[in-house]
Amino acid sequence: MALLHLSYVSTLAEDASLADLVRDLESFRSRNLSLGITGCIAFEGRRIMQVLEGPTERVQALYETIARDPRHHDVIQIERKTISRVSFGHWGMIRRPIADVLFLSQLS
Repeated sequence: MALLHLSYVSTLAEDASLADLVRDLESFRSRNLSLGITGCIAFEGRRIMQVLEGPTERVQALYETIARDPRHHDVIQIERKTISRVSFGHWGMIRRPIADVLFLSQLS
């Protein structure tokens, strides 16, 4: 099975609440794990950075859903590459500072 590593940044919409997004992280994590998707997410002010890893078609579909989500503005894909194994396999979807996410994404 082909695996994909995809990272993006976006800006949280003015009418969206960061507190609500953080509260919903556990449900996002559970859903993503059920799809075989792992990664990490970071928040800095209203900026969001996320790394998604997993089966190519599922990661791509999730990214397209995020890009259409009205809570996200200015969605920019940073990196997209095929990988032989995931870097966040046992982590699910962890929350880290943006600097950590940038560093961790370069290790895969």
